[in-house]
Amino acid sequence: MQYRVSFEFRLTRHSCWPGNGFGFYDHVDAVRDKIAVHERVSGVRVITDFAESSLTFDFVLDAPGHDWAISESVRLVREAIESCDARHFGMDGIGTGSLVGAGARPGVETPIWHKRRVLIDLAA
Repeated sequence: MQYRVSFEFRLTRHSCWPGNGFGFYDHVDAVRDKIAVHERVSGVRVITDFAESSLTFDFVLDAPGHDWAISESVRLVREAIESCDARHFGMDGIGTGSLVGAGARPGVETPIWHKRRVLIDLAA
């Protein structure tokens, strides 16, 4: 079965993004590329709004069931963020609003991903 997965984030740093914001887009592209190489993922799209420090990842995930799609999509995105030397909050699972972050060591240049919400449904 195929599921459409959509993650909404607020993406921040304690210091300004390099290159008048180009660093923001470069970082988002790096995370997108990490997600896209997974064999069960297709059609990765990202919608960004630098002025609002927000973005949405949207992709299709082949999964044997809904529960597996939930846990696997969170794992894939969490690992992609961590592999790009960033931190994340709220990625312990779909239903958690954890205030405990994980990922790279904190620093003024470390990107910080704050999960706003996740939507998962059967793909059309």
